[in-house]
Amino acid sequence: MFTYLMKHLPANKYLAGISNVFIMLLPVSLISSFSLLASNGATLLNWTDVSYELNTISSLIAQLFPVLLVVFFSQYLASLHKQPVIAIITSSVLLYFIICFQWDLFHEGSLIPINFPFAIFIPIAVSFFYQYLQLLSIFRDTHLPNVVERSINLVISVCIVISILLGISYGTKFVILDALHLTLMMPRLDPMSLFDGIIYEFTRGVLWSIGVNGHVILASYKIELFRITSESLALIETGSGTIPILTSNFYDFYTGMGGSGNTLSLVICVLLFAKNKGYRTLAKAALLLSIFNINEPILYGLPIMFNPIMIIPFLLTPIVGLLIAYFATLWGVVPPIMGVISWMTPPIIGGYLGTDGAISGSILQCIIILIGIAIYYPFFMRMDKLSMGKTALDSLTERFFSSEKIDTTKAIGSYIPHLSINMAAQKTVEHLHKTGDFILYYQPQYDVDKQKVISLEALIRHRSYSGHITPPTFIDSFSELGLLPELDFWVLEKAIATANNYAHDPDFKISVNVSPETVLVPTFLTTVMQLIKRSSLRFEQLELEITEELLIKDEKETKKTLNKLRELGITIALDDFGSGYSSIAYLSRFDFDKVKIDRSLLLNIGTERGRKLFSLAVELGQITGANIVVEGAESKDEVDFIQSLGISCIQGFFFYKPMAIEAIIELGLVTLQDEQVA
Repeated sequence: MFTYLMKHLPANKYLAGISNVFIMLLPVSLISSFSLLASNGATLLNWTDVSYELNTISSLIAQLFPVLLVVFFSQYLASLHKQPVIAIITSSVLLYFIICFQWDLFHEGSLIPINFPFAIFIPIAVSFFYQYLQLLSIFRDTHLPNVVERSINLVISVCIVISILLGISYGTKFVILDALHLTLMMPRLDPMSLFDGIIYEFTRGVLWSIGVNGHVILASYKIELFRITSESLALIETGSGTIPILTSNFYDFYTGMGGSGNTLSLVICVLLFAKNKGYRTLAKAALLLSIFNINEPILYGLPIMFNPIMIIPFLLTPIVGLLIAYFATLWGVVPPIMGVISWMTPPIIGGYLGTDGAISGSILQCIIILIGIAIYYPFFMRMDKLSMGKTALDSLTERFFSSEKIDTTKAIGSYIPHLSINMAAQKTVEHLHKTGDFILYYQPQYDVDKQKVISLEALIRHRSYSGHITPPTFIDSFSELGLLPELDFWVLEKAIATANNYAHDPDFKISVNVSPETVLVPTFLTTVMQLIKRSSLRFEQLELEITEELLIKDEKETKKTLNKLRELGITIALDDFGSGYSSIAYLSRFDFDKVKIDRSLLLNIGTERGRKLFSLAVELGQITGANIVVEGAESKDEVDFIQSLGISCIQGFFFYKPMAIEAIIELGLVTLQDEQVA
C-alpha cells in the first residue's frame, strides 16, 4: 500500500501544486521567522519598542501567508485548467475571507484568518465550478466590444461561483452541524496522563501536517498544563509538593526541538546525508532558525505539509521522544523539567537549564535528536532519491507562459523543491525572457491559380530589445522544460487576436501549428472553442497543423479530438508529410482537410527518382480528398514542377518569407475591415 502511494501520489497535479506553492512562498515564511527571532533577541537586550515592532511584523506576515497561498494556488489551478486567472483568484480570495468569517475563524488579535485547509480547498472548489459549469460565455452580445463582453461575463461568473459556494458553506455549517447539534471541539485531555500526552502530540502533528496551527487548536491543553506547572513550582518554593513529569516545557524541550515534529533531527539528517544540493542549501538556511525551534522553512520548504512521504516520521519522531523522555524522567535518569523557560531556548542548552543545571538533560536531548535522525533517515532518503538531478525551483517563478499540463514525472509534483530540467534549456529560456519579447511572424500560403494569398501561417519568433530576430531554434528548449503547451496556447491566442482584424474577409484563414503535447491536453478542445467564440472569426477560418508525432503518441484520443474539431468546421492539416516513417499509414486512418508536403521531398526533384517520389506523395494525399500544399518552394524550377502536378497552393521563400503583420499589411496581402468599407 505504501509503495502504491509513493508511486501514484507524487503524480497528483493538485498535490504537486500545493507542494510547489508552499515552496514559492518560503521567503514569506523566512521573513516572518527571522522577524520573530530578532524580536526575541531585542527582548533579551531590553529593547521593548523594537521587540514589539518586530513581533508585530512577524505576526502580520504570518497572517498574510494563507492569503498568498490562496492567490498562488488559484493561479496554479487557473493555469492547470486554462481558466481566467483574475476570475479564479478574485473568487477564491473573496470566498476565503467570507467563509472564514462565516465559520468564526478570525482569532482574537488577528486581522486576517489563518486557515490553511480553507486556503487550499476553496481555490479547488472555485476552479471546479468554473471548469464544469463553463461560465465564461453566459452573456453574448456581438454589438459590444470583446473586452466589454468578457468583463461582463467575468463579473457574472464570479457572482455565480461565490453564491454557489457560500450556499454550500452555509448549508454545511448552519444546517448540518447546527441541526444535528454537532461540534468540532477536541476531546478533553488530562495534562498529567502519558496516554493523553501522546494523543496531544499526535493530534498536534496531524494538524500541522495539513497546515493547521496545532498550538492554537489545542491551546486549552497547553494553558491547563502551564497552570499546573506554575502551581507546582509555587508549592515547591514553599517546601511542599513535587513537579510533575509532563510540564509546559517538557514538550518544548523533548518533542519540539527545532519546532513541532522534532524537526531539528530532520535538518541535521538533510545536512549529513542529502545528495541533492537544493536540499542541503535549504537545510543550511533553516539550521539557524531550527536551533531556536522555528521550523516553518522545513514545513513549507521541504515540504512536510501535505507530503505523504514525510508526514509519517513527522508524527512518529516526537512521540518516540516523548516516551523516551517520560520514562527517563520517571526512572530518575534525568531530573524533571523545572521552571518555565522560553520555548525558543536552543536544544542542549534548554535541556541543561530546564533540568536546573543537570548535564543529563542535555545528553537526553542529544539522544532524542540522534534517534530522530534515524527515524527521518529512510523517509528523507526516499525523497532525496526522487530528486536527484533536479535543478532549483527558481525557474518555476520565471515561467512567463502558464502551463496547463504540468509534467509531474519531472518532479514538479514529487514533493521536491526542484524541477527535473535541462540546465542549458532553462538558461536559454531565461535569457530570452530577459533580453526581449516573443512575437509572431506570418508566412503566406499562395494560390498560384487565383494569384492571391489564401492563408497565413503563424510562426513564433523572438525579438531582442535591440531588434534582432531569432528563429524558432528555442522551441527545443521549451520542449525540454515541458513548456510546449504554454507556448502553443500563447501562439494560438495571439494569432486569433491578430486574425480577428481580418475576419470580415470570408476567404481569410489563419493557420497555427500545435504540438502533440498541446493537442492531448484535456481542455484543448474547449480552449480553442472559447478563443474562437470570443473573436469575430468563424471556425472555418482557423486551420490547425499537426505532425505525425502526435498521431504516434495517442492515436485513439487524437482521433477523437481531431474529429470534434473538424465537426466544428476547423481545418486540420497534416504537416511535414513525407518526413516521417508512418505518414502513409496515418493517411488511411485519419481524415485530413489538407496535407502539407515537406520540403525534404522537394530537395530531390533534380533526379528522376526524386520526382517520382514527390509525385507519389502528392497522389497519396490527393487520394484522401485532402487539399495539397507544398512547403519550402524557393526557386522557379521548383514552382514550375509543382504546378505541373496540378498543385496550386504553395508556401515558400519564392513567394514570401515569414514576416511581421505590419509587413503583411504593407504588401496588401490582407486588408483591415475599415479599408474594405472605405
